[in-house]
Amino acid sequence: MDIQLVGYDVLGPGGSEGIRYAWESKTSPYYVESATFMQHSKGTKDNICGYTTSVSSGCVLKDMDLACKFCRTGTQLPFGSGLTSIEIAKQNVFMVLCDMNCSDYPDLRNNQREFAYMGQGDPGFSYNQVREAIQITNIVMDKLDQIVFRHIIATSGVPQMIKQYINDVQQKFFSSRTTMHFSLHGTKKRSQIMPINNLFAYKESLKELYKIAPITGEKPCIGILLLKNFIPINSDKPYTTDFDAIQEILAELDPELVRLSFCEFNGSPDLGTYDPYDENMSIKILDYAKRKGFEAKLFSSFGRKEVTACGMLGGKAPQNVPSSKWAILEKEAERLVLAAVDFVESL
Repeated sequence: MDIQLVGYDVLGPGGSEGIRYAWESKTSPYYVESATFMQHSKGTKDNICGYTTSVSSGCVLKDMDLACKFCRTGTQLPFGSGLTSIEIAKQNVFMVLCDMNCSDYPDLRNNQREFAYMGQGDPGFSYNQVREAIQITNIVMDKLDQIVFRHIIATSGVPQMIKQYINDVQQKFFSSRTTMHFSLHGTKKRSQIMPINNLFAYKESLKELYKIAPITGEKPCIGILLLKNFIPINSDKPYTTDFDAIQEILAELDPELVRLSFCEFNGSPDLGTYDPYDENMSIKILDYAKRKGFEAKLFSSFGRKEVTACGMLGGKAPQNVPSSKWAILEKEAERLVLAAVDFVESL
């Protein structure tokens, strides 16, 4: 396999929020990143571990000059290459094995597993690899007697990929719950922070997204970053998702067909300047969305001190070296993944 674990960073005091892993890729001099979180949603005690997995080294949108302005991967890293389904699945399996064998937090061993393809890269451009990685991961999870809570496929808006996903759902390709997350973040001024909107207008993705709930019975998620006076690097135009902007966004969405996830912005100086978002305004927005009939939640970012959201750590060098125990678990992850691939090919 072309990615190897080279280090890690702890998130929160004593790793109480999770771990960010750094992988070395033979196709890029920059680190690929993934992360594990003790809970899939901050502020809610549950028995679900969340995992963020990369689908590429860097993001192809960078090469297309369409990188999201708030994303550390897109702003900091050049695109290396897409990852194979085996390399994507290896991240998943290794992170689960680490949690299953974590002596400091033994309660993680039998937690359910939620895999979110929201690390480096947009799954919209790696969908074939992601769908195969999900299949491989599910086979290994069954082998390990682990319960998959769900897989979340994220995209900044690639309508063709959403069409492929819908076809897979209709053909019953996925053996576990697999949902879609559309990072919208804006409507009228979306291109200002998400240039991909100039290639694929957000309404094209919404049109496809609205087809999902009637088929699956589950509403796909719309992500909205809460930004205040965010001025990206090399720009002089502030972007704000204030109450008026939220009203405009929600006016274009159907609460019967999508649910909402409002998220804190984990900013850093290398992305641009911004003002802290008022917590009372966040609550006001959440309450407004619910009154409008939306299923909605306010997501508080893990690893806030380490700036792990929106492109993670931008490929920075890890602070810690993996233990010999982790080297053994990495080899086991490779063995399990390759055995699952052999099984799929034998069908």
